[in-house]
Amino acid sequence: MRLDLQWLACLALCLAVFSTHANADARIKCPETCSPQKTGVRTLAELSKTACIKSTEFVFEVQVENAESSLHTDAYNMTILEVLKNGMDSPQGENRVFISRPSCKQKLDLKTGKTYLIMGNGNSIKKVAGRYHYLFDEQTWVQYWPTDTEGATKQFQTQYNNLEQFRNDMFYGCKSR
Repeated sequence: MRLDLQWLACLALCLAVFSTHANADARIKCPETCSPQKTGVRTLAELSKTACIKSTEFVFEVQVENAESSLHTDAYNMTILEVLKNGMDSPQGENRVFISRPSCKQKLDLKTGKTYLIMGNGNSIKKVAGRYHYLFDEQTWVQYWPTDTEGATKQFQTQYNNLEQFRNDMFYGCKSR
């Protein structure tokens, strides 16, 4: 009898977790297209310009924890490591769900355990059941953020240094023009 109760409790928990994403899937219409992950070295000027335009609502350093796929969406559970630009949601240290169409999986090329810079506009933020969900759309900036170890290699050194300098610059906010 005790085992049956534990099994039922576990089943109820799983259903609650999956129904949250299913509920979000049903309520959120994912954009048809998404921007591919940015590759190569981006200049500080390009990073700052994108982060500081008025329509950019959020700039996060995130780590991909896991991904769940359904018929119409892919949901990426991410930890917000650092909020570089605050928007309507201030989730530093918290988990958030980022959603895309399955057709975007290859373009986004997100890997579990890896860290990324993500910038997006206010239209890509949806609140469902009291939780914020972020949509990958054609204007979302996604860029791999190399680890400290990778940053010491020739392949990633410039990209790593630019992202670290960008982080430091964003500490003081966007400069007025």
